[in-house]
Amino acid sequence: MSQELHNALIRKRWQAWTFIGAFGALLLGFGASNLVALSDGGLAKTRANGWDDFTAGKPMRALAEDLRNTPLAEWLGQRQREIGWLAFNDTGPRVQQGCPGWLFLMDELKRHPNAEKNAEERLAIAIRLNKALAARGSRLVVALVPDKTRIERDHLCDLPRPAALEARYDQWVRGLAAAGVTVVDFRAALAPVKQSQGAAFDRTDTHWNLAGSQAAASAVAAQLKALGFAPASPTLIEHHPTEIRPRWGDLVRLAGLDGLPEAWRPAPDQVASMHFAASAQVATEVGADALFGDTANQRVALVGTSFSRNAHFADFLAAALASEVGNLARDGGGFAQSMSEFLEQEAQNEAPTPWIIWEMTERVLQEPLQDIDRALLASRVASSARHIDLAQTPPAQACQTAAAGHGPLCVEMEGRR
Repeated sequence: MSQELHNALIRKRWQAWTFIGAFGALLLGFGASNLVALSDGGLAKTRANGWDDFTAGKPMRALAEDLRNTPLAEWLGQRQREIGWLAFNDTGPRVQQGCPGWLFLMDELKRHPNAEKNAEERLAIAIRLNKALAARGSRLVVALVPDKTRIERDHLCDLPRPAALEARYDQWVRGLAAAGVTVVDFRAALAPVKQSQGAAFDRTDTHWNLAGSQAAASAVAAQLKALGFAPASPTLIEHHPTEIRPRWGDLVRLAGLDGLPEAWRPAPDQVASMHFAASAQVATEVGADALFGDTANQRVALVGTSFSRNAHFADFLAAALASEVGNLARDGGGFAQSMSEFLEQEAQNEAPTPWIIWEMTERVLQEPLQDIDRALLASRVASSARHIDLAQTPPAQACQTAAAGHGPLCVEMEGRR
């Protein structure tokens, strides 16, 4: 920098004081933010670590991680994401834009270490859990939700989907089917929706749209009926769309753009509100109390992720089954969270739940395994079923071991003898 330019930049005293004032205010805000975080129980990693491994820099790393979550840091991060979007159409590291208006979750495109091994281990867990539940008298149906980037690949434009991910859905479906686990392949159900509606997922959301959700629910219901599901007292559930309103999906929130004025955000989806009404005494969707209560209908448990809690999937499923559905799915449920919670409740039940739908997303299959994933096989339900060896049990005794009234399961057991 030349001396003349330097003198020109500092020539006006008010500019220097403005800079000093702004910098001082930022420092004061940073300090106050840290004090607020500390008083609210924040800086947990720093307090837990203390001065351990000081020479290795561990206290500073813990402090740096804590400071990212202080109020000021979050505020600055939010403003940075908003400015990045307004100036450069940048949506941040977790969300990327494909074709104009189409947002995608980058977790779907992430390549994990030991990806194939992780998927194989989860497959083994699902197969063993299926055997344990069957021995107890429950029929498990796995509902595997394909990536949005897979189904809506024609809306990716310049956003690349790694070729290495193409086989993981087929491999899992084939692996389950080869082991005798019932699995619903949603690709076939979503294809007609794509053809007729142009999309099966919302543009600004991770999840399927109403048409995709209804098609997926119908596919699951058809699979259950093919296996012999029939409610003792069918419940007619009528549904119809009402007012169409603009809605910004979860990808807008993940991109940090939900705080912007509506006109400055990505264009919203236009989503119809849905009205569901049961013609009998049973409502469309019930919680855990109704699921584990005494009901005339064959009980159906739905465990899984936010896909089971969005776009009225559980409601559409109840309507297609003409039966109540106990929805125990959890937002962010991953592979095991919702199933783990279900198994804990199921262990307290004397009578097993006859029908269990385990919805999971393709993107979690190759993620590194967590303790909760492996713990599924250590649950009381799985452990109590391990001593039951159906191959060594006479047909009549095997059917008695299974849930009473679970005809299709007993028929299949007898058919294998």
